[in-house]
Parts: sequence; C-alpha cells; structure tokens
Amino acid sequence: MSGELLELTRLPWHWEWVPKGLPGEPDPDTWTGHLVALFAEWTAEGVAAAREAWPKDAGAEFPFTTDMVGRDTARWLRERAEQLPEWSRLAWGAAFVEGRPRWAPVPVVVEFRGPEAEDPNYLMDLVGARGLECDAREPVVDYVTTPSGDGVRVFALCRSPEGAAYARLDAALRLDVPPRGGAPGSSADVLLSTSVFEMGLMALIGPGVEQLMQQIAEECAPADGGPARLGFLAAAGEGQS
Repeated sequence: MSGELLELTRLPWHWEWVPKGLPGEPDPDTWTGHLVALFAEWTAEGVAAAREAWPKDAGAEFPFTTDMVGRDTARWLRERAEQLPEWSRLAWGAAFVEGRPRWAPVPVVVEFRGPEAEDPNYLMDLVGARGLECDAREPVVDYVTTPSGDGVRVFALCRSPEGAAYARLDAALRLDVPPRGGAPGSSADVLLSTSVFEMGLMALIGPGVEQLMQQIAEECAPADGGPARLGFLAAAGEGQS
C-alpha cells in the first residue's frame, strides 16, 4: 500500500448516534439544534462561496442557508432511524480531510443482538464473508480487535440489478462486557452495515467503520471502569435472538 493511500485510510472520523427516545438521549429538538450548529460550522465556508458566486441577475435570492443543511440532515437521519427495529440503531459519521469534513453524513445501521451461538464464527455468514449474490468481486475480509472483543469487517464491490456500481461494508463484533458497578457481565453480537456509491468514500469506509466499532466497544465498557454509555446494550436480543 502506497504511503498516500495508507495516510488516506487513517483519516479521522466523527461518529454519533441518531436518538430513538431512549433514556439519557437528547430530545429531538435539542438534537436537531445540535446538528444545525454542527453543519453550520462545517458548511459555512462553502455556503458563503456559493452565495458570493450567485448571479446578481438571477431574479431570486440565494436559496440556501447553513441551518437548512443541518435541519434537512437531521430530518433525513431521523426518518431512517425510525424505520429500524427496536434492537437496531443508526449511527452517522463524517470523514475529515486536512481537518475539514469531506463526507457527511455517512449512515451505518447497527444491530445489537443476543448471541445465537457460543462460537461467534456464525457471524461470518451474516456479514457475507464468503460473498453475496450482489458482489461483483470476492470480498476483502479484515479482522478487528477491540478491548472488549474481536470482530471482522467485510468490504465488497457490488453491482445493482440496474447495473450501478457500489460497495457494501458489513461488520460484526462479539462484545463481552465484564461485570462492573454491581451490574452483571453481558455479551452481545453487534452487526454493522452500510453501502457507499462514491469512489473516494469506498477507500475510507472500512477504516471508518472500524473506528466506529472501537467507539462502540469503548462506550459499552469504558476503559476507566465507569458506567456504560450505551445503556441499551443490556436489552440486546430482546427483539432478536
């Protein structure tokens, strides 16, 4: 791997959860306000440049504002999150290039399931490690190690029935959370999936999702021994076993 490509795959990502009304989560208006402020900061320069280039004789005022980007993004993410079953969450990410967000939001569906077998190898089939019908090439399989368990991520170039090219990224993680703070230990299988259509993002999505896997492990079992920040882990598998 060239040094330039290696540096590209190490780009930092920002990952957040879309709220689903769980205890401790912000209410929809507060969360939307957070996204409005975040995307206003990220898009201010681009929107200002577009406004400056808007034709003086266009006959209409420039139609976009920075807060519109955040509100539309929040609405789109909430609509997607509300379609998921109760044991699933929607994460969204942003990849940064030279300190600026280059791709955002990148949605990833995350399922928290009760383990179906003691041996986690069954997860290889769930993430299509041996290939799926939609795959145009043999998948690339990479193994992931976190402080709370090991996993795998699978990347494959695909082609839709209409002939459009895209890439799928499926990953799985067996989490083993030790007892802490009077709470019993628990295990859960975490499945992650997303599809991307931009060539540049295809090179980044694998390392990006691996960063999300590391974040999930840390939020489920903080290294400082504090309480888990992903409280819904305890309910993993209630709707799926």
